[in-house]
Amino acid sequence: MKELSEEQCWLLFRQFVFSGKPSKECEKLEEIGREIVAKCKGLPLAAKTIGNLLRFKKTRDEWQRILNSEIWKLEEIEKGLFSPLMLSYNDLPSMIRRCFSYCAIFSKDHDIDKDHLIKLWMAQGYLGLEKNIEMEIIGQEYFDHLVSQSFFQEFRKDKDENIVSWKMHDIVHDFAQFLSKNEYFTVEINRGSEELVLDASNEKARHSMLTLNKGATFPISICNIKSLRSLLIGCKDSEYLLPNYVLPNLFGELTCLRALDMSAKIRRQNLIATIPKEVKKLVHLKYLNLSHQKVEKLPESLCELYNLQTLDISWCEGLKELPQGMGKLINLRHLINLGTRSLSYMPKTIEKLTCLRTLSEFIENSSSSDASKACSTLACLKDLKHLRGTLEIRGLGNVTNVSEVKRMQILSNKKNLFVLTLRFDKEGKGERKNDEDELLLEALQSHPNLEKLAIENYRGRTFYFDWIMSLTGLRKLSLDSCRNCMNLSPLAKLPSLESLKIHRMSVKKLVTGIESDGAFSSSTSVVPFPKLKVLEFWQIFEWEEGDYQNSILPCLASLSINYCGTLRVLPDGLLQGAKKLQHLEIFTSHLLEERYSKGTGEDWQKISHIPNIKFTDSYLQGGPLP
Repeated sequence: MKELSEEQCWLLFRQFVFSGKPSKECEKLEEIGREIVAKCKGLPLAAKTIGNLLRFKKTRDEWQRILNSEIWKLEEIEKGLFSPLMLSYNDLPSMIRRCFSYCAIFSKDHDIDKDHLIKLWMAQGYLGLEKNIEMEIIGQEYFDHLVSQSFFQEFRKDKDENIVSWKMHDIVHDFAQFLSKNEYFTVEINRGSEELVLDASNEKARHSMLTLNKGATFPISICNIKSLRSLLIGCKDSEYLLPNYVLPNLFGELTCLRALDMSAKIRRQNLIATIPKEVKKLVHLKYLNLSHQKVEKLPESLCELYNLQTLDISWCEGLKELPQGMGKLINLRHLINLGTRSLSYMPKTIEKLTCLRTLSEFIENSSSSDASKACSTLACLKDLKHLRGTLEIRGLGNVTNVSEVKRMQILSNKKNLFVLTLRFDKEGKGERKNDEDELLLEALQSHPNLEKLAIENYRGRTFYFDWIMSLTGLRKLSLDSCRNCMNLSPLAKLPSLESLKIHRMSVKKLVTGIESDGAFSSSTSVVPFPKLKVLEFWQIFEWEEGDYQNSILPCLASLSINYCGTLRVLPDGLLQGAKKLQHLEIFTSHLLEERYSKGTGEDWQKISHIPNIKFTDSYLQGGPLP
């Protein structure tokens, strides 16, 4: 943006600094505020930065101190935005200053994952100085503080409006590098580039990001920087493969590393094929990121990294097994293994990792016939009481001792576990009986704090269990391929449920009159699905015209019907019972599109009151697949 006029700059500044404050307080500080704005020289980011700094300062003396600061006059930062940024930076607590300056390691315009950044801070020892407070919680507080002071911007958020990743403004990035001087350096290697020449400043660097372009030769001279504490290696070419000699050299020379990131920045990139046994030499390593690599096996020597806090192997789709010695990693807090579908079991020693906060996926394989491998069972989860966030349990079809699961109460002690996926798939041959799945689901009692629940391939006939019905905070529920469950009426009593997704099922009852199990009755004053806003159907192949006729969904705002190709008519019960319906989406249904098309469809009038209607042939338009 070009420079603002002084009045425009003042209006922007006051928007940040005076928002929500009494008019008398604003009038008292306006004169000195305009003097400060004049020093911003019409630069929008400067007005925003100083505004965010001063909104927490209420006295004229505090504002006067900012106005009279010598920082405005320092020659090396008087150009651009460094002056206001320096004022905000100096106002940060010393611990947060270190966390901000660490961001100089990233290249400009880099999309920075928030959770990974916090784990990198942990690896450098910037967090955890306060007793009895989780390092991850402190990291989130530091991150939020930097956001409030405008050091971070361009946020990408998830569906729950939580920040997932972010970027730094170019000038803020320059400022971070100015602060760090020679401690950080980033380098991009192109095809035909000369070998990296290290000068005196590089040789003492502690943190580096290395980007390899197509055809580039890996600069092995980086192994001479013995002081490196962080090394982030990325590549812009999906076919780039590190030569075999690189990793043994790195592991043997850079023994001071606390953080090593070799994750692929491009999906299906194969930067590394194997992890050599020399990895055990990285004795100080606390953060290791191998995500999106095609590594098939991790060496047992990796289990010698006793200081390791984070191991990220997410989306290593070819990974077939984990080391049997995993139990040695006693300080491991985050085992991020989302998308490791080739893993058919986990080592039993995982039960010793009692510091774990993150375990993305757990695999039950008590029915394994391989006597040479000690495989994990659900009992391994019992003592992992610090697990938080999200957990997916696969292989529940392998469970052979349901009574033992019920006795151990493996999930009920995990009060910080908010998202749970239960997959009743089975490795190997053989079928399970329906009642076996019902007994197991009843035994998998979760803590009442659960907010999201997904159940897949469940063969039981009901979800009506005490622990599920007691989930008063459950907001999202997804049911996939639970083919024997045709009546979901009992779930209508969940008081906080906002989203319900039904995939590949033959459900015919959401809400009816009097149910045979007494779970819901038309005579009761309780409102069914009182907060349900989103309802999605996927691949419902046996849908009949009379289904859902008595459904009443008072808060329903969005209805999606996907890949229900045999459905000829939308249930009147869903349309008439949802008075607040705002969005109707139908994917890949020519029959419905013809019947409800605007102007020409015979039933257009039944949906014409809905503000947003969308028909999509997803196979032609690149829409979502089930």
